[in-house]
Amino acid sequence: MGIQMNGTARAARRFRWLQLLCCVALCGCMSTRDELSGLAARPRLDRAVRGTGGACLAPAGARGGCLPTRAERRGLAARPRLDRAVLVTGGAFLAPDGAPFGTFSTAGGLVDGAEAAEAIPLADIVDALERGRVFQRIVADDDLARRRRVRRQLDASSTAQDVRGFLQQARDDGFDLLLLVEELQDGAIESQGTNSRWPVTFATWILLGVGMFIPDRTFESTAALRVSLRELEGGEEVSSLLLVPGPIDLALTERGDVLGLLLSVIVPPFWIGDSDVAVNRSIRETSERRMLLSLVRELKSEGLRRRLEERAAASLTLVDDGAGAIVQVRSAEALSVAVLVAEGLDEASAERFSERLLASRSSEDGVFRYAAAVPPGTPSSFQVRVATLRGGVASSTFGASEGR
Repeated sequence: MGIQMNGTARAARRFRWLQLLCCVALCGCMSTRDELSGLAARPRLDRAVRGTGGACLAPAGARGGCLPTRAERRGLAARPRLDRAVLVTGGAFLAPDGAPFGTFSTAGGLVDGAEAAEAIPLADIVDALERGRVFQRIVADDDLARRRRVRRQLDASSTAQDVRGFLQQARDDGFDLLLLVEELQDGAIESQGTNSRWPVTFATWILLGVGMFIPDRTFESTAALRVSLRELEGGEEVSSLLLVPGPIDLALTERGDVLGLLLSVIVPPFWIGDSDVAVNRSIRETSERRMLLSLVRELKSEGLRRRLEERAAASLTLVDDGAGAIVQVRSAEALSVAVLVAEGLDEASAERFSERLLASRSSEDGVFRYAAAVPPGTPSSFQVRVATLRGGVASSTFGASEGR
């Protein structure tokens, strides 16, 4: 009987210890969230790349652990799209002066041997933009040689004939902006040592015999992805982004090898060394995910929306008054041309829309306003282009079927 009671008492003590462990882990996650909220409320650091006439956006990188990445992706995708059709060109090519042993490269080339030293495939970038529902239309440039050439020419503010021809062709193909992936500045992976989660790791290890799943060691990649939005009139920079991964917490299962996992049964996981191969793989994959998520976040920010509106020769919006969709235009100058581009719409309907839009002009406080209903039969995606008397050009691509 005494033996049974002692066994019951030991089981109860173990259960209380498990309860305490769960509380500690929960508090750790809550404190991490509180820390993230506090950091997000602080002013951003001005560490972005500056271009000619371009504005800067601070890098976005969040610490791992309890960050709800999937929820954030869903929240970003739920935000309204930017009313632009975008051609994506350039590529995340490794900068020639990057670290010889970096996050995405070794002395012999890329870690995964990717084609043409493109650290992050352009298809992955386009996929992130599509899943994030960033623009109304997104198309990738499929010519690798041209992507490399255009990236160099636009970065050097070139006025070469082939660059002007490329931009003109993009306008003729119905695009509003150019998204230029300029380069990936590779950098080394820096270990910041064991973090503040080690007590949770120790408690899990001492009570359950395992602690390998607690992210108790912090690393940081110094790699950065440079991306810019460009106008199609002359390739001028609208906005420049420098995207960095930020600190990354790894558990032993992400940073160790098989021998380390076996040793963690008898040795606390935070005392076990790292596997360079495992660390590089985990940091590389996490860095890519974070930089692409940061790209979506910054492109859908209110600051970028305001910047696009301020730089445009005219502001175009699509509203629904209950009776149908209406295109509204605001401009500091009077419009001279308006064009509706919609596949499958007859020319007569498009011309009547242009005439009604130009004829609706009104002026108030030095701002010209125009409005016209979208013709019946207009497909779900269409573009409106306008030009001012002084030669300014603006365009937007709308999805009429989307709620606004």
